[in-house]
Amino acid sequence: MVVLGVVTIAITLAAVGCGLSEDEPALAEAPEADAVLAVQQHLPFQILIPLYLPKGFDRSTVNIRVDEGGPSGEPLVELAYRMRRGQTINIRQWVPLNPELETLAGSKPIETKWGKGWMLTQARGVIALWVDIGPLRVSIYSHDQDVLTREKIFQIAETMGPASRRQVFTFEVPKPEIREIPPPPPFEPEINEDGVQEFTLTITPGGYSPIRINVKRDIPVKLHFRALGQVGCGNTLILPIGGASAQSVTLESEQDEKIIEFTPQQTGEFTFFCGHYMYRGILTIVE
Repeated sequence: MVVLGVVTIAITLAAVGCGLSEDEPALAEAPEADAVLAVQQHLPFQILIPLYLPKGFDRSTVNIRVDEGGPSGEPLVELAYRMRRGQTINIRQWVPLNPELETLAGSKPIETKWGKGWMLTQARGVIALWVDIGPLRVSIYSHDQDVLTREKIFQIAETMGPASRRQVFTFEVPKPEIREIPPPPPFEPEINEDGVQEFTLTITPGGYSPIRINVKRDIPVKLHFRALGQVGCGNTLILPIGGASAQSVTLESEQDEKIIEFTPQQTGEFTFFCGHYMYRGILTIVE
C-alpha cells in the first residue's frame, strides 16, 4: 500500500512562544504526519518520523509503503523521502521477531542516544544505520553518500519520534560525534565430550550469527549450518579451512541443515562467505 502525504503547513513554533532565539532554526509542523497517522491505524506499532532531514528533501510527498518485508517476515513500513534531483532517503521500521539474529551485515557498532546502533558505509554504495528505539527497529539508508553522510544519517536517527507527538521538523541540528563501539569478542565453541568443537552457524537476512568465530588448531570442528528467514544467496556457505582448502554447502530450504566437519591445521584468519560474497564472517584458527 502506498500513501502520499499532501498537506503542507508552514506554521513556525517560534511564533507561538516556544522560546527559540533569533539565530536558532525555526521549527514547523511535519506535513507528512497526517498520512503517517492514517497508515499507523492498521499497524501493530507506532510509526516514527524524523525531526531532522537534510535540506532539499520534500516531506510533503513522502511515499509510505507497508508490507510483510521485515527480515523474518514481520510487518514493515518504509518512508521514502525524495529530492527533486532523484536522491532518496529510506526509513524502514519493524518490530524484529529475532532481534539478536537480524543484523546489518558488514556494519560496525556505534553509540546512539537510543543505545547501540549499527552503521554500514560501502565505498561508492549504500550508507545505512540500524538502531532500536524501544521494541522498534529503525533502518535509515541511502544509495547517495554525497547527500547522506555518516553524520547526517546519525542526526536523522537521533531525532526520530512518534508522528503523534513530534510533528515538527528542522533542516539543522548540531553536528554529532560518532563513536564506534568495539566489536564483541569472537565466539569460542566449547569442546564436547567427544573432543569436538561443535557449534551452530546461522544465516539470517542481516548476516551470520556468530559473525566472528575462534577455533583451536588440531581439534576437530563440527559446524551445523542453518538459515532463519529469506536469505537469498546466503543459503550457500563457503568456508576456507586453511591454505587453499575450502568446504561448501547449500541449504535446500529454510528447514534444511548442513554439517561441515574438519580439523583445523593452519593458524590464521579466514573469511567465510556466501556464493555472491554479500554475506561475510571471520573464522580465526588459534593455537
